[in-house]
Amino acid sequence: MNYNASMRQYLNDDINAKTTSLDPHKIIEEVLKDLKKNMETLAYSIDHEPVISSIKSNSFSKSLTAIYILQSSLNFDKGKEIAENLYRIYEFTKDGIMKGFTKRNSKLIYDAIPPIEEILDGWRQIK
Repeated sequence: MNYNASMRQYLNDDINAKTTSLDPHKIIEEVLKDLKKNMETLAYSIDHEPVISSIKSNSFSKSLTAIYILQSSLNFDKGKEIAENLYRIYEFTKDGIMKGFTKRNSKLIYDAIPPIEEILDGWRQIK
């Protein structure tokens, strides 16, 4: 799946209304906000939902799609060091999501949320 196909799928989901008329900077902000929300939902549902849960599955899938979009949007040519650091943070986050989901350990997901919050806070200050 390439970046454009992922972006189309992602935008067709619940953030469609928030992003249809926004600039690329705002879209990334919305993806970061949605990632944080879905990670919180996933962690909570691991602790409170049955083993098989559509809420858990949806938030897991949306979290990974958001990570893919964020990683795909990095520009390694213009900001090599920043892009590499963000990529590593997104990999850490993805790892926490995947391990937390498969091991049913919400702490792994909760531990990966603060770096996303920091990126989101910084992103809001950029424009």
